[in-house]
Amino acid sequence: MALTKSRVGSSLLSEFVSPLFKLNLKHYSSSSSLSSPILEVDAEDDLLTTNKDLTSSITLSPSEILIAEKFHSLIKDHHQKNPSLNLNPTTRNPDFTIPNFAFELAKVSSVDHLSPTVVTYVIEKCGRLRHGIPFLQALSFFNWVTNSDKFTHSPEPYNEMIDLSGKVRQFDLAWRLIDSLKRRNVDIPNKTFSILVRRYGRAGLADEAVHTFNRMEDYGCKPDEIAFSIVISILCKKRKAIEAQEFFDSLKAKFTPDVVVYSSLVHGWCRAGKISEAERVFGEMKAAGIQPNVYTYSIVIDGLCRHGQITRAHDVFADMVDAGCNPNSITFNNLMRVHVRSGRTEKVLQIYNQMKRLSVPADTITYNFLIECHCKDGDLDEAVKVLNQMVKKGCPPNASTFNPIFGCILKLGDVNKAHRMFAKMKELDCKPNTVTYNLLMRMFAESKSTDMVLKMKKEMDKNEIEPNVNSYRVLISMFCGMGHWNNAYKFLREMVEEKCLKPTDPVYEMVLQQLRKAGQMKKHEELVEKMVERGFVTRPL
Repeated sequence: MALTKSRVGSSLLSEFVSPLFKLNLKHYSSSSSLSSPILEVDAEDDLLTTNKDLTSSITLSPSEILIAEKFHSLIKDHHQKNPSLNLNPTTRNPDFTIPNFAFELAKVSSVDHLSPTVVTYVIEKCGRLRHGIPFLQALSFFNWVTNSDKFTHSPEPYNEMIDLSGKVRQFDLAWRLIDSLKRRNVDIPNKTFSILVRRYGRAGLADEAVHTFNRMEDYGCKPDEIAFSIVISILCKKRKAIEAQEFFDSLKAKFTPDVVVYSSLVHGWCRAGKISEAERVFGEMKAAGIQPNVYTYSIVIDGLCRHGQITRAHDVFADMVDAGCNPNSITFNNLMRVHVRSGRTEKVLQIYNQMKRLSVPADTITYNFLIECHCKDGDLDEAVKVLNQMVKKGCPPNASTFNPIFGCILKLGDVNKAHRMFAKMKELDCKPNTVTYNLLMRMFAESKSTDMVLKMKKEMDKNEIEPNVNSYRVLISMFCGMGHWNNAYKFLREMVEEKCLKPTDPVYEMVLQQLRKAGQMKKHEELVEKMVERGFVTRPL
């Protein structure tokens, strides 16, 4: 149930105003090389989500959109032609530019015709990729614009560049950008620090997130309840419940805690596996006169279910109803989830029937759980019935609705049924994701439909759906199996150079073997060089 996000213009409060928005993030060092930035995957942790896209609120005129897209295309093309660009010492300088790149940028438009909104849009779009982000090109574009006397400075483009810097773990640069705002006498909003706090949290650098909060006043920003809530939310998401509790205790006299803050703390203790502490905070919250809402109860229920305390979870559910707090689809989804993962379809259906008795409408996640259960049981017909039912009820399916169905069809090897289901998906205006294309490419590869595999890859590129390691594994394995070393080599180069993806050892060795077999020793050596250059392998002595 992937959740896509565009940060520009979105309220940062949306990430924690309810505990619905969860991210599962990996820990990385802040000193990652810019030649191949290692980025987190902004993936849903599926705790309490609403399956809706967070869309950008940027408004551009048709002419501005045309200019912005030209800039983005130029940035993307330069990155693809210079994938190994590595200028580590100078990238810490916020005035960094790529030689001669400014001349190319100036051909698109002069700076005096660029609004901060256009610049913000271009930087934001550069950061949408999960792999192979053109960071140096984006930074060079940003500096070409902001170093001009003709540009009107505002916080928004800086916020987006700070966010992108945090995404590629260049936190020193992010701070220098904040210093640039201060030096140019641009009022720095609290949102700037909220962005940086969030990025530190996603990088697993909780201490630095707290330090950023503490430095706000140095830049003329007064910490408020929103920033206070963000720090607690970030600490809790990173399973640093003890630190979150200490931070809360030290400042709760200064900031009045509300249901959002308490819910985050409850959530943090649940994530840390300390259910007794979660229940303690839950009780403290009620003792303070703050009534838990449906999200608070849902968090507790989810935490109990995840730790095997199913009976206790149902007791809390009963308490919730008795307290006059009406459960919603999220509550029931949390009760279902543990049974879905364990393959207990009968239990899932019991909870779904209870949901219907209480007249709680099912959401996309609910229907996805039902479909997943039927697909796990190999009951494709029932899964399709649920799909038709959700469409009839006006509940929009997403890629995660169809992916289990495609997985079930893959096991059956029914290519025609896959074609029909993919056509139905498009008819419902449901956008496929990487997993969808991977499943389809795998099926077509197994049925020797090379043209269809390439058609799927072309469609992915056209729709800007990022391929992953599994996408390339299907493509490369298919061509190696056919003895087409040239295509296998081409896709491995694209994977390594353009997407900054590390192939698995078997895939890498498979291509090397094909090159040796074809007598292509020069290309063999070039490929080894690229892998060494990326840091994916070490050259044997």
